[in-house]
Amino acid sequence: MTRVSTFAIVLGSLFGALASLQPIADSDLFWHVESGRRTLAGALPRTDVFSWTVAGAPVFTDQWLGDALLAAARAVADWRGVLALRVVAVAVLVAVIVDTALAIRPGRPSVAVAAALPAIALSRFAWTDRPELLGLLCFAILVRLLRSGDRGLLLAIPLLFIWAQLHGSYALGLALVLAACGARAATERRERWRFVPIASAAIVATLLGPSGISTWTSSGGHFLAPPRYIAEEGVPDVSTLPGALFFVTLALVMAAALFSRRPATPRDLALLVPVAFVSLTAARHMPLLAIAAVPFLAERFPDPLGKWRDRRTEGIGRAVALAASVAIAVLAVALADGHVDESGYPRAALAAVPSGPGLLNRYEWGGWLMYAAPATPVFIDGRLFPYVPSVLDDYGSIINAHPGWEAVALRRNVRAMLVRPTDAIAGRAAERGWRIAYRDDLAVVLVR
Repeated sequence: MTRVSTFAIVLGSLFGALASLQPIADSDLFWHVESGRRTLAGALPRTDVFSWTVAGAPVFTDQWLGDALLAAARAVADWRGVLALRVVAVAVLVAVIVDTALAIRPGRPSVAVAAALPAIALSRFAWTDRPELLGLLCFAILVRLLRSGDRGLLLAIPLLFIWAQLHGSYALGLALVLAACGARAATERRERWRFVPIASAAIVATLLGPSGISTWTSSGGHFLAPPRYIAEEGVPDVSTLPGALFFVTLALVMAAALFSRRPATPRDLALLVPVAFVSLTAARHMPLLAIAAVPFLAERFPDPLGKWRDRRTEGIGRAVALAASVAIAVLAVALADGHVDESGYPRAALAAVPSGPGLLNRYEWGGWLMYAAPATPVFIDGRLFPYVPSVLDDYGSIINAHPGWEAVALRRNVRAMLVRPTDAIAGRAAERGWRIAYRDDLAVVLVR
């Protein structure tokens, strides 16, 4: 791999600065931070400690390093530290994406931007304060490595080791490394056996963390049985902006493959076909295809600006450009709002929420409650899989006031509810004698 282009670094810093404008509000952030805080204290959570419905049950540890990074960022600079981690991750992500295109078409920044734009636009919807963003960054680095020959394959091994501790998306990375080894072995028959130790080391690297073989169980569970009732786990929807961008990107890739003078190579197919398949399975995976397609599109896009070359940007001087990039990121973090945006959370209702177990809460408020009301264990939260299927089924039965909901609530010993006024249970529970302890436009607290 060559050094990262100055143009890519500057462009990455600008997009990192833009990422600072998004408020800190993701509910999943809070359980990631709390899990990370416990990990940094030497108590990696291997069983549930946040809920009262699955307390003590085994939980996945496949994101422990991502959780620890978020917790460390908050410990260093409170929520502004989390914001800074997001800015840095986005800046590096965009820089890697653009540099991947420039490595294919050196000195053609206009082509690089055109090839990278779909990836930047789609990844924008994953610029959240979760380990998922770090997993996306690892994927972009892998795409860059897979275009770098044997050295890239070797560097992919330590990347997979780190990635497997950050986020379950490493499984796709492992599959791509194995596919790349297979494609190379098929075309380099005289030395095909040299790819066996590389593939073997890649597999072993994903098993060396605290999760062991269960890291495969976690990623496999998400892929084979995605919770379709959650928007980000649903299939891409062309009627949404991200879905429309995704299908435009897919159309560009197909058009480039069909009509370009450069036919798709086995290496291209080994990368694009599995990534396209995975991207079609869930909305959260849509950015993957756009990132994987960057080198493919860069090779085939025309250069409308002709002679305008990257060396003009390089002429600025790497030291000056790097200093400017750092200054942009630091200034963006310093000027951004470093507080949690709680406008979508029922902060005012907490005084009416009893402490201790027994509260049924909205799914999307679970992570935030771990931060805002630590003395009140949650019924359910964004970790999701510890609650599948029984707790999730009971949650749906109660929140939607399905027939028999009272028996479910009694069996679960639900003694209070924190729900939205528009939830079916908000009206039905009140009709059945539950006392309204608090009510506003955002939330209702019902007590039995």
